[in-house]
Amino acid sequence: MPNMSRAMPAESQWNLLEEYGLNSWFDVAWIDVPDTGRAAACFRADPDSAIPCDLDKAFARAGEGAQDNLLWIGTHSSDWSVAVTMSGSLSFEKEASASGRRIFTHKHMADIYELSNEGMLYYFDGKLIGTLGVIEEFQECTRDLCVGWDAGFRQTVESLLILAGRITGRFLDRGWFATPRVLYRIPGDAWSR
Repeated sequence: MPNMSRAMPAESQWNLLEEYGLNSWFDVAWIDVPDTGRAAACFRADPDSAIPCDLDKAFARAGEGAQDNLLWIGTHSSDWSVAVTMSGSLSFEKEASASGRRIFTHKHMADIYELSNEGMLYYFDGKLIGTLGVIEEFQECTRDLCVGWDAGFRQTVESLLILAGRITGRFLDRGWFATPRVLYRIPGDAWSR
């Protein structure tokens, strides 16, 4: 993968989320497992619930009153998958990152200016490592990014999504939103079994 430590997206990440209807509630995880089925298994998705679909169909299914969490999971970049919460919330145990896997999580709610978990959390090898932006391993990717209340909510979210793109090798773009993925149901008791 090319050095992305200073790369910038072609379009505003915030504006794209807004345009595609994901900005009011964006709850997402990137996992360094390129195979969609394996990534879904890490989140304990029900494999029999898999429905290949585009974003519009994922929105429609989520609006059908699902009781369980629904994740839209698929390819993000050559080495990473992405799991976008369509219904419920993204919940998993740190063990999902076992066997040397890396997971980054991000959640924001633009309508109420809420940023969960200090912006972005990093899990590695079955452990919560901490807030992604302050971890030394990724400092080269954060030097020119502005985060925090002084930068403003919108700029902080933009910077965090740029950081995710730099690390995973792909920013959000129109092709990302047009890519079909697979909608999975995560049973309510998935992590209690």
